[in-house]
Amino acid sequence: MNSNQDIYYENLPTINRNIFVAEPTEVFLEWAKNNPDTDLKLTMDELLSDSTAYLIPEQEDNAQSWLRRNFKTIFEIELDGWCTDPSRWPADRSYKEFKKYFRMHFCSSVIDLAKGEIEREYI
Repeated sequence: MNSNQDIYYENLPTINRNIFVAEPTEVFLEWAKNNPDTDLKLTMDELLSDSTAYLIPEQEDNAQSWLRRNFKTIFEIELDGWCTDPSRWPADRSYKEFKKYFRMHFCSSVIDLAKGEIEREYI
């Protein structure tokens, strides 16, 4: 094993959570560009360079079901990150519309590669 390597392969702890990653689409990009504080030169590459990952309860076979029940919270967090005025958010915030704004990637395995305790911060 390389002596400069920070990650050790024995006893890697997993976390009892799954992850959804919210990846913005072109629809989100166009909405974001129409907000007064957003740079009109914003690109898709810039948006995709820092997507948000959401830790969720472990899901056996019903990750999409969980997302259908909880998408509104994710939708509003993502919109609020670009515009804190809800009157400027899309009027239609249905699940169908959410899927136009974001591609969601599900990860069932979460492995903690960092040392130390996980600290919570509240937004």
